[in-house]
Amino acid sequence: LPRASALGFMSTTLAHRAPARYDALTSMRRASSRHASTAPRRACGRVSARDSDDAFNTFVPRRRRSKRTLSDGDEGHSARTGERRREDDDDDDDGVGIIDDAALVASLRPVYEDERARADAKTAARERDAAAYRVRQAARDARVEACTHVIVVEGGADIRAVRIKANVSKASAKVVAIRHRGAFARANTGEMDVKSERMDEIERLSVKYAAPIVVLFDADSAGRQLRNAFLKRFPLAEHAFMGAHASSAKVDGKWHAVGNVGVEHAEGEDILQAIARARVACVHRHEFTRESLATWGLVAEDANADVWAPFGGVVNRRRLVGEYLGVGDCDARQLLRQMNLFFTADEVREALDALPGRGEPIPPKMTDGFADRARRRDKDDNQDDDNDDDDDYKAFKSALGFDPMAYTPPGQAPPGFE
Repeated sequence: LPRASALGFMSTTLAHRAPARYDALTSMRRASSRHASTAPRRACGRVSARDSDDAFNTFVPRRRRSKRTLSDGDEGHSARTGERRREDDDDDDDGVGIIDDAALVASLRPVYEDERARADAKTAARERDAAAYRVRQAARDARVEACTHVIVVEGGADIRAVRIKANVSKASAKVVAIRHRGAFARANTGEMDVKSERMDEIERLSVKYAAPIVVLFDADSAGRQLRNAFLKRFPLAEHAFMGAHASSAKVDGKWHAVGNVGVEHAEGEDILQAIARARVACVHRHEFTRESLATWGLVAEDANADVWAPFGGVVNRRRLVGEYLGVGDCDARQLLRQMNLFFTADEVREALDALPGRGEPIPPKMTDGFADRARRRDKDDNQDDDNDDDDDYKAFKSALGFDPMAYTPPGQAPPGFE
């Protein structure tokens, strides 16, 4: 029978015959139940006949002797065997003998020293990294403190003008161009706009250096449209203006003709002055009205159109004021909005004082890049036919009796159409 079953049967049988024997069997059964879960072979092993030792001729299971357990006679044999094994080891070591504690410590000392040196090296490396990080952080803080503006221009030529002509260092300001990667013309209206990705880059740059955004665009229609896009995205951005009189090409160049308007044509002092005088848009200001424009001869009704004809007419006067202020050629509504957003009464008065007087010649309209390309393309296409076209036009004027391409002030009929 299994040991647990035998113990249960014998405990029941001996409970009435020998109470003391019953207590012993109960303890053995509890021990057997504890070993049954961890040693199935012990709990379920067979009970041999020699394991029986009972006066009542019943089975009394005994704990099996472990293989590692030695009898009294075997203990001496094991001791002698161990001594012979140590002696053999001593012979193999050529008389060195057993390693004592001092030798063990001496042998392990290099290991401990290597570990200590490795730990010291790691500590030193961490200290070097921390020192290098502090140096980089200090340099970063110095760059942030030195950067005063994030200047936004249209193209690469404008960047070179700000860097070289105005001598604006990379440490003092970050200059970003948008025309090559971020600007585009809307298909439905044709107005210039800026991609949101490029706007996000400029905003991250401003946050990184804790510097205000300064918008410096050309004094033409495209520059005004791009400025309006920045005004929608960055209401607190600063706007710098340079008039066409200060930012126009004086001589013909490889890419631009005389009169082309752009930041790249301005002098360094004018660029620095424009950046220093940058201002935030005043959205809710209504200092100038349409009546103010009518008083200054920048807008007129049909009945009063001939009043400003000796002074060049309201259209030319409005164009010249817009070019002088740096917002380009505008209609009356656009000019009024730009004046209320950015300019003071003194600046507007300065632009009005620069207008030509009675009978003085009207300066020609400043050109932008598109006009330059169109004029260059027409010049290349018609280079061989210029003389013929001039002769035909002269004959046409002679037949009409007047020049149909001559300027006619607003409110006056062209010659022959009175």
